[in-house]
Amino acid sequence: MQKYLLSLLALLYMVSIAKGQLKIEKPTLSTTKKAFAIIVDQETYNNTQDAIKAYQKAVESDGIPTYVIYGVFHRPEDIKKELIKLYKTKQSLEGAVFIGNIPIPMVYDLSIDTLPIPSDRFYDDLNLTFDYIKQDPVHTNLHYYKLQGSSPRRINPDFYSARICYPGLKHSESYKAINNYLLKVARTRRDNILDHVVSSTSRDSYKGCTSAWKDEIKAYKEYFPFLVKQVSGLRQLPFHNNSEHAILNEMQRKEVDLFLIRSDSTSTISTIQDKQLDTYPLYMILECPSAGAFDSLEYAAAHYLFNAGNTIAVQACTRPMPRDSWSLNFSGLLSYGIRLGHVHNLDLNLERHLFGDPTFHFAIKDTEKLNERISQQDDREYWTALLKKDSPVYQTLALFKLGTNTVNTSDTLSSYFDRSPYRTVRLQALNTLSTHKNATFTKTVDKGLTDEYEMIARQSLIYARMIGDTTLLPSLTQVWINDKSRVRIQQIIRPTLGIFDSSMVEKELLKALNNSNRIHREKEIEDIQDLYTQSSLWESALAKIQDKSNSQEERIAVVRSIASHHCHLCIDRILDVVNDKQEPLELRRACIIALGAFNYSQEREKIITHCQDLLKSKASKALKNEIEQTIYRLKIE
Repeated sequence: MQKYLLSLLALLYMVSIAKGQLKIEKPTLSTTKKAFAIIVDQETYNNTQDAIKAYQKAVESDGIPTYVIYGVFHRPEDIKKELIKLYKTKQSLEGAVFIGNIPIPMVYDLSIDTLPIPSDRFYDDLNLTFDYIKQDPVHTNLHYYKLQGSSPRRINPDFYSARICYPGLKHSESYKAINNYLLKVARTRRDNILDHVVSSTSRDSYKGCTSAWKDEIKAYKEYFPFLVKQVSGLRQLPFHNNSEHAILNEMQRKEVDLFLIRSDSTSTISTIQDKQLDTYPLYMILECPSAGAFDSLEYAAAHYLFNAGNTIAVQACTRPMPRDSWSLNFSGLLSYGIRLGHVHNLDLNLERHLFGDPTFHFAIKDTEKLNERISQQDDREYWTALLKKDSPVYQTLALFKLGTNTVNTSDTLSSYFDRSPYRTVRLQALNTLSTHKNATFTKTVDKGLTDEYEMIARQSLIYARMIGDTTLLPSLTQVWINDKSRVRIQQIIRPTLGIFDSSMVEKELLKALNNSNRIHREKEIEDIQDLYTQSSLWESALAKIQDKSNSQEERIAVVRSIASHHCHLCIDRILDVVNDKQEPLELRRACIIALGAFNYSQEREKIITHCQDLLKSKASKALKNEIEQTIYRLKIE
C-alpha cells in the first residue's frame, strides 16, 4: 500500500511539473477583436523562437491579437483546456494553429466508418464530446477517442484551426523546415489579388464526362470574379491529358494564387521530393487520397509547404473522401480577402484539414467586413440583407448561414434554387436544403435532376437515391431515357433505380417509352422487360439476411452493403433483426449502425421512433449506446 501511495505521489508530482512548464505569452496588440492562438510544443519553440515571434508579429500586423502557448503537452486535453479558456473570455477566439509535435486525436464513431480518423475537430468543435480510450503504445503522439453517444454529429467548429507539422522523424530537419516556413509567412504580403487559378482533375474524377469538365469552368468564373482577362487567368488542364509534367509546370508559375488538384498526386509528390522542387501557388486544394494524413510519417500536403516557393497553405483530407465531395464550396470568398481559416471552416467535415497559416488572406475586396461577421454570432437580419446583393459569392454564404442556423427557411432556399441564374447559388441552395430533409427538399431534388449544371443534376441523383421516395420515379426514368450525353449521370441512374420496387420502375419506364417518339422504342421496351425479369439487388440481399445458415460475418457484410447502397426496402427486415433477441449481438449491433446511414430516407422518422422504443426496452448497454448514436445521425441537428 505504501509503495502504491509513493508511486501515486510521484505521478502527481510529474504531472504538476509538466503543467508548470506551460507558458502563455499574451498578445502585444491591444484590441477588442477576437484573438488567435499559436500552440507549439516546447522543443519546437526552443528551436524556432525567433521565427515564431516574427510570425506572431505578422499576424498582429494584420489586426489579430495573438497568443503564443508553449510547453509539454501529454494529451490533447492539455491543449483543449487552454483553448476553451481563451474562447470563453470576453474577447474570445477566432482561430488557432498547432505547430510542431502536437498530440493527434484519433477519433472513432463520428461516422459509420469503423476506422479511427485523425481529426482536429477534437480541438476546434467544442460541441463534440468524447471518451478517452488510450494512447498508442508505439506512436505515442496518437491518442484514441470515441465520440459519446449523446454528442452531436454535425460538424460546427467554434473557431478555425490549422497545423504546421513537418513529416518524418528527423527533429533537427523538422525545426529548420518549420523555422524557414514561418519566416516565409512573415514576409509574404497579404495584398495580392486572387486573379490566377489553375485546376487539374483526373479522368477518373470526371469518369470521362466532357459535359462535367466544361461545366466546371463556368462555376469557377462565378467563384472568382477578379481573374485577369487572359488565358493565364483561369487555366483548366484537360482531364484526358493531365500529365505530371503539366501539373509541375503550373506549380512553377509564380503568379498562380490558387491551384486545385483533384487526382492521385503520388507521382507528383515523389517528383517534388526527389528533385527538391519549389512550389509557387499561394494556396493549394488537394482532393487526393489521404494527402493530409498527418498521423503518418509522410503526408503529401507537407511537401508543398516546406520548400522555398511561395505556397502558404494547403487544404487536404486525412482519409479518402467520396468523389461527390466539392472542396471549392465557398472558395469564392477567398477572392474578397476572407481568411483561409474562415473559408475552410464553412461546411467542414471530420477529414478535411488546413495545413499552414490559417490567418492568411488575399487582397481585401470585401466591403462587408466578413472576416469579423463570419466569426460572430449568427445575425438573421444581416444574412438576409447580404442575400439580396447581386453576387453569387455573397449569396452562397448567406444561404448557408440562413439555412443551417435558422428555422422556416425552406421556402427561401427553394425560391433561390428555382430562379437564380448562378450555378453555384443553385448548388448551395440544394445542399443547404438537404439539412432540412423535408418535402420541399424532395421537390427541389426532383427539379434538380434535369438542371443544366451537371454537378446539380448529379448531386440531385445522389440525394434521390438517399431519399428513396417513389414520387421521384417519373423524373428518374426521364433522366435514364433522355440524359444520355452526361456520362456521370448515366453511371449513377441505373443503380439508383435499382433501390426501388422493380415492378414500379418497370411500369414508369414503359410508360415513358410508350409516350415517346423514340426510333428504337420497341427494342428499348423489350430490353427493359427482359431486365426486370431478374431478381433485384434488394431481393437478393433480403434472402441472405433471412437465411440464418449463413455465417454472422456474411450477414453483417450484407447489412453494410444494404446501408451503403441505400436499399430502403430492406429497412423493415433490418429492424426485425434488431428486435430478434435470438440473433447474435454483433449482428444486431451492425444493423443498428447500418440504420444510421438512412439519414435522408423517407423512412427516417419510422427508424427514429423504432430506436426510441428500443431505448425503453431492456436491451444491453452496448446496444443502447449504438441506438443513441444512430438516433443522433438520423435527427435534424
